[in-house]
Amino acid sequence: MPDLSTCNQPTCAVTVEGDVATCPKCGGPMRAVRESRARGWILLVLGLFLIVVMGAITLTLAPSLLSPGETGSDGSSFTGTDDQARTALGLFLMVILFGFVATANGVYIIRTGRQSWVFIAATLAIAAVLGILGYSIMGWKTP
Repeated sequence: MPDLSTCNQPTCAVTVEGDVATCPKCGGPMRAVRESRARGWILLVLGLFLIVVMGAITLTLAPSLLSPGETGSDGSSFTGTDDQARTALGLFLMVILFGFVATANGVYIIRTGRQSWVFIAATLAIAAVLGILGYSIMGWKTP
């Protein structure tokens, strides 16, 4: 099977045979399809890691966060406000969503060898929400 190169521009995404540096259609940079697929595998593994780890953290901390001020059966308690608990859970869920988008993006890249604008836009939107949530958490003051 001959080497293939694909355009890095998601709006173009032309694929040609050979190791080509410049896209013949739009003039953008090209990348070998095997490099794109390796990036897809990295995204898939990292996405699954985020889903599993943040899922476990969320399941562990959710009982305390959902009952602020109360001591749980394991002796732990969350001393923040209801708003802080909801923000923390929202942050956890956004990280899990980020993991799902990374996983789906990785699968798409592995299957097609190309990047999608939909995944780029979704990743940027989730990153913006995570940034906003993180900034709001930094402003927390202990009650």
